Amino acid sequence: MMNNKILFHADDFGRSSEISKNIFKCLEFGYLNSVSVMVNHDQDSLKKLAKIKNINIRLHLNLTEIPKSNEINNEFLSNLNFLKLLVLGKKNKELVIKEIHNQITKFIKIFDPKELKIDGHEHIHLIPWIYKHLSENKDNYKIYEMRNSNEELLIPRIKDLFNPQYFRNLSACILVKFFYIFNKKFKILSPKFAGLLYSGIQDEQTIKKTLNYFKKKNIENFEILIHPGSTNYEEKKLFKKQYFNFYISKKRKTEYDLCFSKFIQQELLELNNK
Repeated sequence: MMNNKILFHADDFGRSSEISKNIFKCLEFGYLNSVSVMVNHDQDSLKKLAKIKNINIRLHLNLTEIPKSNEINNEFLSNLNFLKLLVLGKKNKELVIKEIHNQITKFIKIFDPKELKIDGHEHIHLIPWIYKHLSENKDNYKIYEMRNSNEELLIPRIKDLFNPQYFRNLSACILVKFFYIFNKKFKILSPKFAGLLYSGIQDEQTIKKTLNYFKKKNIENFEILIHPGSTNYEEKKLFKKQYFNFYISKKRKTEYDLCFSKFIQQELLELNNK
């Protein structure tokens, strides 16, 4: 079992071979200690990850980038996005629930976890009807932990006020808070979370800011999300245009470098050894 109280966490492992390779380097040689895994893309990387000890591994429930195949109903599933998921009818919801079940089953088969931990790609696990399904079936799925994306909104830096990405992220944070008004809380481990507000624009300064907040509030168990996995032009065909631009962003190199920051290493060692 993973005993770290502070999770320095990367999403998107398994999305492609190149993305997985970059995240894997951060696990082997850097200070990353936690990952979320997509199970319906790069299978070879998943098998390799399953052999690593002493890291936190969660299922990254993916309903917005399902790969195309010849399977029945796949065309519908592969064309889903966040907005479509919000307004699905009953029949289509049943198809998505079946896909959720399939991903959970596949994750358990590959990683054989003692405790099932879940989060969602693009935070889709917080869409009210999906959240309701997971909460009502938490015992059947044996869900031990699910990401609480209801992040505290910290005072922005001056340069954040001139960054469109910051305002996009801020809007996403507000939407998540709106969901939490309707999502009935259920008893399940949900460490404090940070990473949506600075998603795609994390740097050492934002990490320091987040750590200082958690330390000031005496919060001992929390997760900081980064995206250190990037793709290349050889993999372009694996992605829809908007997603390819997201995964090939130069900002991901900055977040990759965070995994080798001596400051972050020192902070993780100090906080996890308290």
